[in-house]
Amino acid sequence: MSGNIFYRFDPLLICLALIGVLLVAEEVGFRVKGRPKPGSEGVERADIAVILGAVLTLLALLLGFTYAMSQNRFETRRQLVVDEANAIGTTYLRAKALPEPRSSEIQELLRQYVTLRVDIAKITDLTPEKIRKVDNLTKQLHSLIWLHAAALARESPNPIVSVFLQSLNEMIDLHTKRLAAFRNRVPFSIYLVLFIVSAITLCLVGYYFGTGRQKRRILSAMLALLVATVMWLILDLDHPARGLIRASQQSLIDLSQDLGETSRDGAKKSH
Repeated sequence: MSGNIFYRFDPLLICLALIGVLLVAEEVGFRVKGRPKPGSEGVERADIAVILGAVLTLLALLLGFTYAMSQNRFETRRQLVVDEANAIGTTYLRAKALPEPRSSEIQELLRQYVTLRVDIAKITDLTPEKIRKVDNLTKQLHSLIWLHAAALARESPNPIVSVFLQSLNEMIDLHTKRLAAFRNRVPFSIYLVLFIVSAITLCLVGYYFGTGRQKRRILSAMLALLVATVMWLILDLDHPARGLIRASQQSLIDLSQDLGETSRDGAKKSH
């Protein structure tokens, strides 16, 4: 449940909150250290420096690992948009070779379908309820198109209908793949570990810079900002429907425009 709530927040808000948490953690570490006792500073600072170096390395590895996960998911979603546009376009072209009146009816349903896919991409707040609603609308169009395809297979089974069924089946499969890719996020437990390691790192930084208060504030603030910026990048890549970095839907938009122009040209010729 906590993971589901987490994914609904804007990545920028999460990272702004993270900066605050990191700065508080750093201040806690600074206050816990206090003023070093005479004769013990060198040993203590050397020991904490070794631990801090190891923790910073661990944080860097975790950030790199998580970034790779979110980047792979983003690239998958981006490629599936192109694949779906190609599948719909191929299905539409093959539908033109089908006998009338089903050919025109299928083409109209495909135009409605690609318009729906473009409209879905514009939604920025896809809650589980909206996802179910969108999925139901998509499946309704799938069913209507498939009814026509099945009727054609019974009425006039031939290689053209068979090839059309193959492309239609691929188009339907790609909807399932895109939905699965949308739900495939970096696990919440990984983010939780990242936040904890980041907070511990800043706490150790504050402990290490127990002296030199002004210099410590500048360096720790820079480190907190850098960590939060990388976290924002990871979160933004991992959020399909919100944030600044989103998979381009231009392939579907171009296809929708092309099908609309084809429909208008066909209507003019018929008149």
